[in-house]
Amino acid sequence: IILTMKDFFEIDETNKTINILNLDDLSIEDLKKYLSELQMEVERVNLEIRRKDSFKKNAEEFFK
Repeated sequence: IILTMKDFFEIDETNKTINILNLDDLSIEDLKKYLSELQMEVERVNLEIRRKDSFKKNAEEFFK
């Protein structure tokens, strides 16, 4: 079984929120997989922040 982020929690698309996951329900193997997925998600978010920051800086330079 291959687990993905969506297997670990419920997403409320309307409010853009995530329901809290009860970690007690997960095995050690599942917890490790969950942690790996979270680490990949953090990197994805950091890349997006850098991309948007670069775009913002370029726009600010353009309008000086």
